[in-house]
Amino acid sequence: MESPPVAEIIRFTPAESYLSNAGEALQSFFEILASTEGFISAYHGLQLEESAPEGKRGFIVILWETLEHHVALQNDNVKYSLLRASISGAAENRHVFHVFPKSDPSSGFTADALEIAILTLKAGRTTDDISEGMDELVSQKTPGIMGSPTWGRVHEEKETVVIFVGWSSREMHMNAVNSPTEAISGAFRKINEHRDGIDVKHTKLEKYSLPVDAMA
Repeated sequence: MESPPVAEIIRFTPAESYLSNAGEALQSFFEILASTEGFISAYHGLQLEESAPEGKRGFIVILWETLEHHVALQNDNVKYSLLRASISGAAENRHVFHVFPKSDPSSGFTADALEIAILTLKAGRTTDDISEGMDELVSQKTPGIMGSPTWGRVHEEKETVVIFVGWSSREMHMNAVNSPTEAISGAFRKINEHRDGIDVKHTKLEKYSLPVDAMA
């Protein structure tokens, strides 16, 4: 069976160029990525919540066939230098990490509110401790969900996992949080005894597509 893609997540502070014209500000960055072996697709968008004290924040999500494909790009000194230069004027204060989702997360990326929840485990706990609860949680057919939710561990931080859930609106997510079903409450009970904290954010992503003249 084909493995799910690896999700590279870049959290950033948007520069004025991104706020003025996000697609134009990141065009060169995405063009370099699109020419790289193993690249599948890329998305970007502002975080729907403002984060104190940073203010506006944004997400770039890049899907790769494997982590090794991204590592190969990083090891290409010339190309990677161009890539870093192409993003520096649009996205500041960048934090990059990689997620190994259990299934392709992209079906939820078209949602008006993509939930990206970063869950930190207690010291000494592993994803095995929360696997049953997480699988039960993302399998729920909750009103407002778009696409197929999924979750996976973070490569750089072994005690961290990320949940991807597409929602028709942030309000629908809040309704689900405020009035959980017994199944959802039961899943969270299995998770909460092992977690140290959770950071829940939402974004509305736009998918990068090649310019019309590049496809001609």
